[in-house]
Formats: sequence, C-alpha cells, structure tokens
Amino acid sequence: MRTDVTPRDILLDRRIVERNIRKGVVTREDYDRHLQALPDVAANAEIISARLGHQDADDGDDGDDGDDEG
Repeated sequence: MRTDVTPRDILLDRRIVERNIRKGVVTREDYDRHLQALPDVAANAEIISARLGHQDADDGDDGDDGDDEG
C-alpha cells in the first residue's frame, strides 16, 4: 500500500483509479469500499434540457445584415 502523503481521494479518482490499481497503489477492495461509502446525492441533481442544431422558432435573425443600401 502507498505510504506517501498523496490524498486518498486523488488516488481513488475515477479518472486514474484503474491505473493505480494496476500499479498496486490501491487495491480493488479499497476502491470498492470507497464507492460504497460515498453518499447518495441524486436528490441534489438538477434536470436540464438542451437541443442541438437549428430550431424552428424565430431566432431573431431576419436575414437583414443591417445595411440599408440595398
């Protein structure tokens, strides 16, 4: 097990935990226990919606570039 001063949360960060497990820095059991200890924060989530691409609604652009010399 690693004995330096690296914070535990960094070692178990999901972006690098697999590498740390392969290197033997943490064990799979350590990671599983960490995941089980995390609080359920699903109630704090905010639902948002988004659309990609062009919308059918008027976006305020009437095609006029503002040049009256036409």
